[in-house]
Amino acid sequence: MKHKRYSLFGVNPGVLAGFLVLVLIFAAKTPHFLEFSTMQSLAQQVAINTIIAVGMTFVIITAGIDLSVGSVQGFVGVITALALMNPVVVARIGNGSIFVACAVGLFGGTIIGFLNGAAVAWLRMQPFIVTLAMMWIVRGIAEVITDGSPVGVVDPSLPYGVMRNDILQHKFTWIAMGYVGPIPIAALIALIVVVLGHILLTRTVFGRHVYALGGNAEAARLSGVDVTKIRISVYTICGALAGLGAIVLTSRLNSGLPVGGQGYELYAIAAVVVGGTSLFGGSGSVAGTAIGALIIGVINLGLDLHGISSFWQLMITGTIIFMAVLLDEIVRRRQG
Repeated sequence: MKHKRYSLFGVNPGVLAGFLVLVLIFAAKTPHFLEFSTMQSLAQQVAINTIIAVGMTFVIITAGIDLSVGSVQGFVGVITALALMNPVVVARIGNGSIFVACAVGLFGGTIIGFLNGAAVAWLRMQPFIVTLAMMWIVRGIAEVITDGSPVGVVDPSLPYGVMRNDILQHKFTWIAMGYVGPIPIAALIALIVVVLGHILLTRTVFGRHVYALGGNAEAARLSGVDVTKIRISVYTICGALAGLGAIVLTSRLNSGLPVGGQGYELYAIAAVVVGGTSLFGGSGSVAGTAIGALIIGVINLGLDLHGISSFWQLMITGTIIFMAVLLDEIVRRRQG
């Protein structure tokens, strides 16, 4: 029999306590850490990881994994940039090409997620193998269609390499770098994703089926859950949100990078497991994932402010993942 867990919006109190302790430590040791401008920077930095990690939460709750979300950043970034600078689209709808490009990017990410889910659900392949293969396939496609070169957001009517300021500076980059009042647009997008993800996971039949599948797939099937449909759906959601994160990343970088998003899958997984979602499936929350992303963001920002090398940040992130999984294993054995 499992012990009852107390939580706030599905977030383990231990995760919240850890987050508050980190903030207090860096606030005490780092000058200007709690300044509003620093918090704005933190919100922008964690936005992309939060968006991707929400999709990863759905997958991991079903005891799956998606290693392709990092490569999706590169692929979707490339096709979004190519669609944005397409001369036919620009000639017909002008700045409306932004919406077309974003739609193309979202569609690309969604299709990749659907293919992952189809392979896992219909072909009964292991999620790790499927998404590892997709990680390389998608990255390879991005490299091939760009010949390994970045795709800048440029005006097709101008000489090659001349930036189109009306879209680049005032329209497209607004997605990642703009503000509504004092709040970064990227942070608002992430917040909307978190709220909708939380509602979908906790207030719908679909969400209950996701938890049931992760808890015991065979029992879920016998109780009438369409296991195949749920598996395909969670991977499709993960791909779509990875595509959305890629659009924000492309907006921030002003270009589509075929190598963009390398390692993002690890940061997303870290946010999910640090936020209290079990890698063994059946438990977890979107709100916890958001806190996990903030924890990783606070650590990275605090280390940056102290001038600590990014190499150390990678080591610390890896250690956090190890400790979170170890703690999850200990809890699981106790409850078993």
